[in-house]
Amino acid sequence: MYREDIILKAAIELNPEYLYELERGTHGFTLYVRAPDRETAHKIRAEMPMAFEGYPIIVTYHYDRDALDKK
Repeated sequence: MYREDIILKAAIELNPEYLYELERGTHGFTLYVRAPDRETAHKIRAEMPMAFEGYPIIVTYHYDRDALDKK
């Protein structure tokens, strides 16, 4: 299967609301699920399997370090 096929299949079978990317990682090709914030990432991790179609799943989120420094 091609990358786009795996991503589409993941969106259909896992949850179409999330952003998926298939990239080469430290464990070979990895399916990344991008979350908008920490709380959502925690929720996604609880519902996602450890792998999909043989690709490990890693859930990530981005945070603003400057915003944390101002607290």
